[in-house]
Amino acid sequence: MIQKEYIPTASTEVSANLEMDEQERQTLLDMVEDVAGMEVRKVAILLLDHEDEVTDEILAEELNVKLDEVRKALYKLSDLEIASFRRIKDKISGWYIYFWKIHPERINEIVLKKQRQVHWKILERLQFEKENMFFSCGNKDCNRITFNEAMEFDFICPNCGNRLEDFDNSRLIMVLEKKASELERIIDENQTRLKIRKQS
Repeated sequence: MIQKEYIPTASTEVSANLEMDEQERQTLLDMVEDVAGMEVRKVAILLLDHEDEVTDEILAEELNVKLDEVRKALYKLSDLEIASFRRIKDKISGWYIYFWKIHPERINEIVLKKQRQVHWKILERLQFEKENMFFSCGNKDCNRITFNEAMEFDFICPNCGNRLEDFDNSRLIMVLEKKASELERIIDENQTRLKIRKQS
C-alpha cells in the first residue's frame, strides 16, 4: 500500500491541538491493540507522549527494538489513518528521514465509522429475518433453514433427519430492532459531539 505523506494544513494544525482526555486516549490505544496488536500499541503510546513529530529511529531507540519492527508498526498506524509522516532528504547521506506524527483527534471519526458499519450489518440481518420464514428440527446442533431450503429437503433436517417445524424468529427480530435503535441513537450523539468539537 502506498503511504501518503503528511502535509500540514491550517485545519490539521487546529485539530492536532485538540485536547485529548484519558478516556479518549484509552479508546484509541484499545482500538489500536484490538486491530493491530500490543507492539503497535507501544509505538502509539510513544507517539502520544511526544508532543511534536518524531523519527522512526528515535522510536526504535526508545523502545529498544529493531528499526524494521517500528516501521511496520508505524505503517499499520498509517493504514488506520491515525498516524502520518513527513519526509526530508538528508543532503549528506542522500537517505530520507521520516518524521512521524499521531492524530488522536481522528479516533472519534474512526469509532463513528465502525459504529456505522456495525449498524448497517444489524439492519441487513434485520431485513433478512423479516423477509424470510424459518424452519428448525429443534436440535441445538442443527442450524435453522429458510422455507425454500426446507422445501428442497421435504421438511426433513439435512443434518439429523428429524422433521422440520416452523421456527418463530419474532424474539430475534425484537432484539435486532432494539440494538439497531440503540446504536442509531449512539451514532447520532457521537456525530453531534464530533460536529461541536470541530466547530469549537
